[in-house]
Amino acid sequence: MIIGGHLSTKEGFGKLPELAVGIGFNTYQFFSKNQMQWKSKPIDDKSAQEHIENMRKFNIAKPAIHASYLLNLGSPEDSKRQQSYNAFLDEILRANKLGVEILIFHPGAHMGSGTKKALDNIVEGMNRAIEETKDLKVKLTVENTAGQGTVVGSTIEDLQYIKDGIEQKGRIGFCIDTCHAFQAGYNLNEKYNEVFDDFVSSLGKDMILAFHLNDSKPPFNKHLDRHEMLGKGHLSKEFFVNLLTDSRWKDVPFYLETPEGEEGYPKDLDFIRKLGIKI
Repeated sequence: MIIGGHLSTKEGFGKLPELAVGIGFNTYQFFSKNQMQWKSKPIDDKSAQEHIENMRKFNIAKPAIHASYLLNLGSPEDSKRQQSYNAFLDEILRANKLGVEILIFHPGAHMGSGTKKALDNIVEGMNRAIEETKDLKVKLTVENTAGQGTVVGSTIEDLQYIKDGIEQKGRIGFCIDTCHAFQAGYNLNEKYNEVFDDFVSSLGKDMILAFHLNDSKPPFNKHLDRHEMLGKGHLSKEFFVNLLTDSRWKDVPFYLETPEGEEGYPKDLDFIRKLGIKI
């Protein structure tokens, strides 16, 4: 099983692999910059090289970067969409420099312009970014959303629309957040096989590059993005067993994004072990 969590970079990028292994992980996710600021400090060559070397040293598999929360490639306002695009392009270049091939991002919100217009803007931005970074291996990995407010990307149909509009499909993928899917109306507790058969048939198994492994604080189908510690929310033990023993995902990384962060991850891992799943 490839399992990790979102980690802090306060000790530097090069320390991430050792920190992950110390928790009991073999992968991890992180921000390459302050997620709530547009501007970012350039990554120095020494720091990037240290990260790449230590990933190899500590046998880290498939780490991911989560892009800034400020990005909205679906914005109806040209200036804000361009600002998001510039920051998105920078995220891709930063991921490449750090040796990370999975860049996870929230697709965006329509802000009153309608879902289709936002999705078309997102597709346009992704195609443009792929063309501008055509020599890179970084995969633009769209995360499903909880459907809060005017945010798009909460349905399989939205995600498939994005996939269908991308010209170079080898450069994209999807990250399925378990809390978000449950909140978006996919009954993971009672219809696990049906839901994930739909994800696979619509997106393709090989397009599902990662999972955000979270429990849900609110009950089913409230469209609220509020994560909970594993086993403490409204997702069932049976769901977690079904997901974590599904052979389709044996090579797909799972990243925890639970509320207690690094201090709480050992509890999440203990929950998984108590389900009888070897980590």
